[in-house]
Parts: sequence; structure tokens; C-alpha cells
Amino acid sequence: MSTQNRLTYLLGQAMQRSATDTELQELITLIREDDNGIITRQVEAMLLKELPDNAAAGYDMSYWDDIASRILTADKPEKETAAQGDSSTGETGLPPAVIHLNPWRRLRWISAIAAALVLAFGLYWFLQPAARKSTTTIAQTTASNDVTPGGNKAMLVLADGTEIPLDSATNGALTQQGNTSIIQPAGGQLLYTPQTASPENVDIVQYNTLRTPRGGQFQVTLPDGTNVWLNAASSLKYPVAFNGSSRQVELTGEAYFEVAHNKAMPFKVMVRTGQRDSLEVAVLGTQFNIMAYADETMVKTTLLEGAVKVSNSGVSKQLAPGQGAYLDRQNHTLALQQHADTEEAVAWKNGFIQLEGNDITSIMRMIARWYDVDVVYTASVPAHFRGIIPRNVPVSRVLNMMEMTGEVHFEIKGKQIIVSP
Repeated sequence: MSTQNRLTYLLGQAMQRSATDTELQELITLIREDDNGIITRQVEAMLLKELPDNAAAGYDMSYWDDIASRILTADKPEKETAAQGDSSTGETGLPPAVIHLNPWRRLRWISAIAAALVLAFGLYWFLQPAARKSTTTIAQTTASNDVTPGGNKAMLVLADGTEIPLDSATNGALTQQGNTSIIQPAGGQLLYTPQTASPENVDIVQYNTLRTPRGGQFQVTLPDGTNVWLNAASSLKYPVAFNGSSRQVELTGEAYFEVAHNKAMPFKVMVRTGQRDSLEVAVLGTQFNIMAYADETMVKTTLLEGAVKVSNSGVSKQLAPGQGAYLDRQNHTLALQQHADTEEAVAWKNGFIQLEGNDITSIMRMIARWYDVDVVYTASVPAHFRGIIPRNVPVSRVLNMMEMTGEVHFEIKGKQIIVSP
């Protein structure tokens, strides 16, 4: 049987939910080893045209089909766009493709399609584990010992030390800080609304701190209109009113910023990188992500729009959109990355766990923070992964995706994940 006929057979088996574990693995292998793009194009055509018509009952097929389409669109090399030099975003709102289709990019696209295939066809494996036999440990996970994903929860610490717990159920007016009202208009969001300042209170600076635990995230709109999304295990300290010549906040962990433009009052983010020094990100009006977890070796600033200047120990780097700055915590060097992966940087904000470009220890740190679990390794695991996985599903489904590579195995014991080769 020719390779193309075999692919047709395997796709048919998957779409009819009759593929064995071996056939599913063979299908993914065929896609990953595609060198001329024929298999890739055939899979893409079947995903985009035939899959919706073959959706079976039992789970929200439209949701997963949308994820598959986003993966395909995000990594598809648009030659026509490159030729015309169009830098605008498409209808999906995703960033345009890289102009040059080098071999690394082509392989990444193929891997993304493989991931889309797993999402679209393979989910019945995860959603109905009792109906199938598998050699993986995670496939046997039941709801009673699974770990649910994180959600909208945080702690707001007021200027006097008062703590207010926040979650998706909280809404309405929370409190007043000086001349600023604090409101939670919807689940997962905090809004600061300045009122008319009285003369005697203009020079009084009060600070609030928003902290997210492991397994938490939250959004805050600062008094100047700047929007900040906090990832899990992060904190943001800020004044309840911006006075003076600049707007300065302090960050630990990870956050995505959409800064309100105010040329007369520059916006600055201070990041404590250790006992020795700190990182400063100075902006006017822009969109960027800062990842500065204490358990990561690098502090990463990735710019999506506008311009920022990143400074550390007297060294500064000016960033243009699509560039990044990496601060090595160990040798205290600041480096400019000309072509940063912006999709990877903001994957968490868009609801995904990014596998591409991360080793297993980096991925497991992300999982530990989002699912509030501890990770234990029985041995070194030199595994490599591709694609993205939604982070609004139980941890067993995320781990099951990774186990399909055959390079790693997981076991869930309460709030602990055991990783083995």
C-alpha cells in the first residue's frame, strides 16, 4: 500500500473513531516525517473541510476545531503575504507568518498540523479513557484523582494591609483608596477609577498589591487606563493614583501589559531579578510581556507593539515589535533577541500551554504554576515537544498529549506529578 493510500486509510479510521492506539501513533509519525508537504496538505484539507461534518456527539467539536484552525493559521507560511510585504493581521487576529520559509519554520508548521490532528481526532481517547485500552499511565486517570486547571483568583492587598480575596464570583464595588474607587466589574477583572482629587490628598501616595497564587490569574485596569494581565504565582504593586512625572509599578512573576499612552508621564515596570540588581522596562504606549519567575534562569521581555527600553546594571536595549530582551540571572548579562517568538510569550494569556521551544523542565514548571502541583522526576527526561495545548482542561489531558510522543510518562498522586522516561 502506498504512503498516500495508507494515510487516507489512517485518517478514515481516526475520523470514524475506530483507529487503534498503534494506528493513531502511525498517523502522527507520517505527518511529522513529511518532507515534501504532500501529506501535510492532505491532512490540512481533511481537517478544514471534512472534520466538521464528521463531528460526533460527546464533546464540543466546534471548540476543538477552532483550536485546530488556529494552530494551522498561526504557523502556515503565507507566501502571498510575504511577497506583498503585508504586515497586517488576518481575519483570525493572529500575527502574520514569518516572511522566509526556512527549513526550521516548515518543520514547525508540520508539527503544528500534527498537534491540530491530535486535538481534533484524538480527544475521544482522553475524554473516554474507559472505552479504550492504553499503555500510558495518565489514560487511566479518573476524575477523582485528576487536577483541575487554574482560574480567576487573586488577593488584593490594600495600602493599610487589608487583604481582599478575589475570584470569578466577586463583582461590584469593593472599596475606596484615597480618591480612587476599586470595582470588580466582572469575574477575573479589577478596575481602578480615579475621582476628583482633593487638594490635601494630591501628594499622598498609596500602594496596592495584586497577588495571584499558583493556579490563579487576574486582570487589572490601573488608574491611568493601563490593562495588566497577571499570570499564576505573580504580583503587581502599583499606586492607586499616578502622580508626578512617571508611572511606576513593580512586578514579580509574569504579566502582559497594554499601556495607556501618556507621553508626558512615561510608564515603567521594575522587576527585581535577585539581591544584586533589578530590571527596568520603560515605555510610552505599547503592548509587551514580561516573564520574571524566580525559578527561571532568564527574565524575558517580549515586545508586541510600540517601543520599550530594557535596562539592567547600566546596560540598555531598545526593542522594536517582534524583538525580545533576555536577562541571564546567573551571569547578569542582558541580550537582545532580534526575532522573538511573540506567540510563545503570550500563549498563557490566550489560554494555551506553549510546548514549542521549551524543554520538559520548562513545560513542567508552567504546569506546576497553573495547576498548583509539585513535580518529581525519577530520572532525566530528554524529551522534545511541539505545538500548543489548551490550559482550561484537567491536567491529565495535558499530560496525555505529551505521553503520545512515547518519550515521557507521568503519574498523578494527589497534587504531585511524577515524571519518568
